Amino acid sequence: MALHEDNRVFCEKTELFSNSFYGTITKIYEHSALVKVEPEQLAKKETDKIDSFGDLVVIRLSELQLVDAAGKPMAEPDDEELEAAE
Repeated sequence: MALHEDNRVFCEKTELFSNSFYGTITKIYEHSALVKVEPEQLAKKETDKIDSFGDLVVIRLSELQLVDAAGKPMAEPDDEELEAAE
């Protein structure tokens, strides 16, 4: 998956949220990402599990969808295209 730091993402559902939410990737790991949940999305939380990390959650990369500012899904950029652009 070609997600990168500072990408805006959408997550359909996790153990912490039974509702979907939007956030921004702050760090990428091998199979997951640290996502800063958008402030208005925090009102949807149903557990206190997220409180220990403030507005940050670790989500599997497979559960994240790259979205634009309007929240519409975007095609994930290929790493090769990014390298060519540099």
